[in-house]
Amino acid sequence: MEIKKIHITGFGKFSNFDLDLQNDLQVIYGQNETGKSTLRQFITGILFGFAQNKKQSNNLYEPHDGSQYGGSLVLEKDGHLWTISRTGRTQSELAINDEQAQQVANPEVFLNQLLAPFTQDSFENIFSFDQEQLNEIRSLSGKELSDRLLRFSAVDADHWQSLSKNLDKNASDMFGLTKTAKRPINQLIAEHEQLAHELTVMGSELAHYRHNMDQRTQALKQINDLKNQLNDLDSRIQSFTKLVELAGLFNQKKELLQPLINGQFSKQQIAVLTDDLEQRVEKLQSQIKGVYLEKAEDKSTVIAENPLLTIYKNNRTQLDLLEKSIPSLIAENNLFDQTDNQVKNLSDRLNHLNKSLKDKFGGQIPKVLPQNANIHARRSITTFFVIGVILALAGIAGIAKGFLTPEFPYPFWFCGAGALILGLLLAFFEHPRKGSSNLDKYQYPAGISLTTVLDSQNDLYEYEQKIQQFNELEKQKQSHVSKINSILQLASSLKKYLPSSNQAHDAFIDQIQVLLNEIKDERQSAVLSQEQRKLSDNNRQQQMNHLNQLKADQQQIFNLLAVADYKNFQALQAEKMASKQRENKLDNIKQLLTPAQEAQIQQLGGIAAISSKIQQLQSQKEDINQTIEDHNQLLLTINAALLNDSTDTDYQNKLQQKSDLETEINNSLTDYFANKLAASWINESLYQISYERMPMIKTKAEKYFTQLTANKYRQIIFDDRSLSVVDDLGEHYYSYELSKGSSEQLYVALRLAFAESVASENPLPFLIDDSFVNFDAKRKNVMDQLLNHLATDYQVIYFTANQDQNFSERNIINLGEA
Repeated sequence: MEIKKIHITGFGKFSNFDLDLQNDLQVIYGQNETGKSTLRQFITGILFGFAQNKKQSNNLYEPHDGSQYGGSLVLEKDGHLWTISRTGRTQSELAINDEQAQQVANPEVFLNQLLAPFTQDSFENIFSFDQEQLNEIRSLSGKELSDRLLRFSAVDADHWQSLSKNLDKNASDMFGLTKTAKRPINQLIAEHEQLAHELTVMGSELAHYRHNMDQRTQALKQINDLKNQLNDLDSRIQSFTKLVELAGLFNQKKELLQPLINGQFSKQQIAVLTDDLEQRVEKLQSQIKGVYLEKAEDKSTVIAENPLLTIYKNNRTQLDLLEKSIPSLIAENNLFDQTDNQVKNLSDRLNHLNKSLKDKFGGQIPKVLPQNANIHARRSITTFFVIGVILALAGIAGIAKGFLTPEFPYPFWFCGAGALILGLLLAFFEHPRKGSSNLDKYQYPAGISLTTVLDSQNDLYEYEQKIQQFNELEKQKQSHVSKINSILQLASSLKKYLPSSNQAHDAFIDQIQVLLNEIKDERQSAVLSQEQRKLSDNNRQQQMNHLNQLKADQQQIFNLLAVADYKNFQALQAEKMASKQRENKLDNIKQLLTPAQEAQIQQLGGIAAISSKIQQLQSQKEDINQTIEDHNQLLLTINAALLNDSTDTDYQNKLQQKSDLETEINNSLTDYFANKLAASWINESLYQISYERMPMIKTKAEKYFTQLTANKYRQIIFDDRSLSVVDDLGEHYYSYELSKGSSEQLYVALRLAFAESVASENPLPFLIDDSFVNFDAKRKNVMDQLLNHLATDYQVIYFTANQDQNFSERNIINLGEA
């Protein structure tokens, strides 16, 4: 499970706050008081509910600005997204929507299943921890530290151990194992033994008394057996009563599974009606309603004596040609505007190049050099030329020395030849030369550097190209103007209605279109009514054909669905919706009524049979109660006989005292053994759970502890009710013998190992709030690496006020900036 988005409408200092969590390791950085702990409490509150009062939380996080209390989380689990929202604190409302924004029924049940098997306490004890928990380690004694570390293998172990201690203490306060213990049960037993001794002495001669005592014991045993039968009957009555409550759901399920008696349509028709077909039918129905059948009207008019119409009659050919030429006129005008814009842009670039080149060449712009021009710079005598000459002379001297030394000439010849060749090459390539004289014919000023000439070639080439483009564009522009003017000549008859000649072409074209449209309107208004009716009839016929086609398409779908018309289709829609509601009700009943309970209800014969069995059990219960009452009466009779058997008043009083003591001792011992057995069961269960999960936890914890302590400690040993570690030298240390820092790191290692071991059941996000501030830099770096490793399998949200350098920027959210 991963948290993807956080939205807070109002919680503490946050109001209308949104946060996207993009990474499995999300570091939320912020200075003190920026709201890191508030954000952590908000996440826990959305998942498990907000604190209702001060007893549950010291801080209720009421919004500072009065915004609505609450917000939402977007969770991803098993590839599905769920939006969980809670609004209000004292009367909090929970809502859960899926990816299609459909609201989940029974959100509390669904959320418990989504988070199962973890509760708020187990979530906070396993997946959420902070520095306060590490600080608590520093104050623990050796035994307390060992117990705390051993408890990691059991969920909610703190709660269960605290309960075990309380139960054991209650039992110890009631009874001591030594005879001299002065505790309530010990004192009662001592009193009982004293009374028993006195009664034995006083009643040794009363045989009848013993007989009555045997009867009394037998009556008490029978009463106890009858009470056990009552308890069994109560359990069965409670079980049957629950089945009666569920039998209503069972009957409702059977009714829902029955076919509809009044249903007009078959299951096949309902199955054929898909959402796509519904949308198509509704769309066609909307289009059918939207078809407008226009009626033919008599719109005949008399041509008005409009001046523009008169002009049109006198210049029909020119104006018709003008109307046909309007698209060409507009196109030419657009081309003219485009060309004009290109000319302006090109002119700006030419001006820039002109100014730049004139500045370089002293007011005159030269020509571009051809690609094959032999242009080179002037070069004087260089150091390499002098070295070459010297080497050549040395080579000649060496060769000459070789001829003068006939007994061993080869070294002189080889060295001399090498120096001569190297010297001639240097002298050839570095010989002095004059500068190029070809620049004059390309109009370059005298004394200009060759570097400047070469660096300017691209600008000169661009300048010449731009001039050619400019000239071509000017020609195109004049061509467009000529074509525009030739078309505008056709509008000479409309001159009095056109703008002045100094206006732009756009104004002329717009006014010409207005005039031509007005002429067209005048002409259309004079068309004979018969032609207008004909056009109207044609239009009406087209609408009628379109309407018939829509109805045919709709009827084709109706035929597929086996319905007669749209009204019948709506009835099918209603029955489909009712069928869907029945299916939703069945799903809800299946969540509340298990198959085993359903089978049990069927086996017992339904509500009537179960109610009959309850009545029978109630009747048996009444009979047993009556029998118990009879036995109690008999017991009273026996007790009265016991009182009459002795004439010694002290004996009767002591006998009653002994009976009262026995009752009190039995009740006290019942409480004592209940507390002792419960404490023993809890401790043994925690111990067994620890040893079942400990191998897996031990392997992971040893790996983490070794890394955190820079390989100082290599092994963790879980002995019988104790915990120790082994260092790199093989020395053993109990957990309480470690330094406080090593104790914290052992705690963190076990905590992470335990969390990973239970996260396989449901991997909830890890919430870690600045828990490593006391670690040194080296161990803090190792801890950051462990968090990165943990985030490969689980989502880790790490709240910190330290700007760690061990996380990439994409993993860090600056809460202050957010």
